[in-house]
Amino acid sequence: ASLAFPQPGQSPDLSGPTEYFRQCGAPRCAFVNDAQSPLARAAEWLFPLHAGQEASVAATKSFIAQLVAGARLTASWQDDGTLLSGLEALPPAMEQACNTDWSSAVEALHATDRLFVVGRGLGLPVAMEAALKFKETCGIQAEAFSGAEIQHGPMALIEEGYPLLVFAPRGPAQAGLLALARTMRERGARVLLAAPQGTPDASLRLVEAPLAELDPVCAIQSFYPMVEALARARGNDPDKPPHLKKVTRTS
Repeated sequence: ASLAFPQPGQSPDLSGPTEYFRQCGAPRCAFVNDAQSPLARAAEWLFPLHAGQEASVAATKSFIAQLVAGARLTASWQDDGTLLSGLEALPPAMEQACNTDWSSAVEALHATDRLFVVGRGLGLPVAMEAALKFKETCGIQAEAFSGAEIQHGPMALIEEGYPLLVFAPRGPAQAGLLALARTMRERGARVLLAAPQGTPDASLRLVEAPLAELDPVCAIQSFYPMVEALARARGNDPDKPPHLKKVTRTS
């Protein structure tokens, strides 16, 4: 079986393999925002994201829709009523996350040209998405690492004042991420710690979702308005990054 998580669903490097799997008789699922795209047509089971038109080159709402759709599939697959109930109760937390003040990060990162974004477990995909958006919209050389990976080779690059954004939502990975943030501060790094309210040394507040497993969805919702403001503060148009197109057809 194959599961594809594009957004426009136009790229041959996804629709091609999915078409091959169709010819082989394999089950095929696609989570896509364009229900008429080549990938959607090649899939056996289509999960439309219903995110509406994504006008900006840097996709945001469709990424959030993919996270939620993946969680819904997981909940249904496992017959997890608790997760399904948590998803039903998610919208108010998302609204709160959208309005959470992350302006201190705009001030802290206004002049930076490089950055590490750190997460682990369910928070790692959010760190990867955040690093991509730093690159796309702000022109910052941002790289995402897990809390374990960064303690190997990347550690050699961290010097006095080196900026790190650490996502530390609730869950089994949180304790290690908080310890990493403390260690990086002791090394002299400039750490922006995104964590739930009441966490010692937290720079940015993470809104708690109805379930800890959904905290990363709220985390990226708080991140997006901040990175848009940061891009504009740096003189960039976050909706039209240079050298990028809305649909990239790779093969």
